Amino acid sequence: MPVRLGPIEAPPGPDLLGPKGLEIASLFSRPFLVLHRASGLYTARICLLLLFDLGWEARLRRGVTLDGLCEGLPAQARKPLAWMLPFLETEGLLARQDDTFSLRGQPDLDLAGIRAAVDLEAPGHAANFDLLDGVRSHIRPFFTEGKDGDALLFDLALFPLWLAYFRNGNLAYFPNNLLTLLALQEGLPPGARVLELGGGAGSFAQLVAQRGAEEGWLGRIAEYRFTDVAPTFLRRAQRNLGAAAQDLPLTFQALDLNRPLQTQGIAPASLDAIVGINVLHVAQDLEATLRDLRGCLKPAGRLVIGECLKPSLDTPLYLEFFFTFIRAFTGVKLDPRWRPRHGFLTPEAWDQALLHAGFTQIRHLPPPRPLMDRHPGFTVGALSALA
Repeated sequence: MPVRLGPIEAPPGPDLLGPKGLEIASLFSRPFLVLHRASGLYTARICLLLLFDLGWEARLRRGVTLDGLCEGLPAQARKPLAWMLPFLETEGLLARQDDTFSLRGQPDLDLAGIRAAVDLEAPGHAANFDLLDGVRSHIRPFFTEGKDGDALLFDLALFPLWLAYFRNGNLAYFPNNLLTLLALQEGLPPGARVLELGGGAGSFAQLVAQRGAEEGWLGRIAEYRFTDVAPTFLRRAQRNLGAAAQDLPLTFQALDLNRPLQTQGIAPASLDAIVGINVLHVAQDLEATLRDLRGCLKPAGRLVIGECLKPSLDTPLYLEFFFTFIRAFTGVKLDPRWRPRHGFLTPEAWDQALLHAGFTQIRHLPPPRPLMDRHPGFTVGALSALA
């Protein structure tokens, strides 16, 4: 039986979305908005069910602090739990008094009903839920045995679920790719040499090839260098993109953004554009990485990034659940001025980081404020900046 998802946020009007408002507005269909709301609700229930799986229901009913919940656990457990407890409070599944979180009553933890509700309005879009279920079923040894989160989440059993999530056909993920594409194509010169950081499953490169061919600008790209640090993703892209993006002039390379690019064969001032989607927030030293990227761009070359954006640094986003177990997401160098938190950042924090690294003429697509003030659920955007 479908559950009631509560009020579905009205889509933002084109007036809030900037010069490309009409095209961006098309993203905010009723199925997308339903899926977005349902994904937050499903994530909250998965979080609490995971805590129950770990045998902590009685402790939550008595009331427990973060320090108390972490007693006897591996040190790595603290960061995910420090995210989960406030998130569950935000979603109304835990109560908070000072530093103590408690469970009261009998919370509604029905998952099948959420799936049924989405299937009515966005049929075929269960990838988010499948991945959440997979994380719940695989992640317990992270807490109980101190096992590595990356190994647990990216094993062969879960890999197909990640591929299903990071694709253009996933309504929840597609806005990341489309907004970044709109920002990239805007200033692409003829003969452009483009490098994609952390290309992953290859969905962005596919979209570049498809939309570039349809709209007549693909010929402006002379070289598209697809990179990733993970051999599994790189091998898959080499196998699949030849057919899926056959008119894109592709080259492939393993690339670690935490190592100087010049030591990995990227010449200084050699690129017209560097693009990355939800990758730069995992740079171990964001300042050093941004300066390195700027050095590889030609004068007036552009860095174009698509990122999940937080309305405030203290606001937990349901999307963070997937990544709080991954070392690269949480183990970054912090600085209160341009990298105040690990994980996703606010638009203003990105501005500070880019300006500090020497970039100029930063542009957002769409303009994040007052859009995010009026629509707090809006959590994705693209930024471009000149070297």
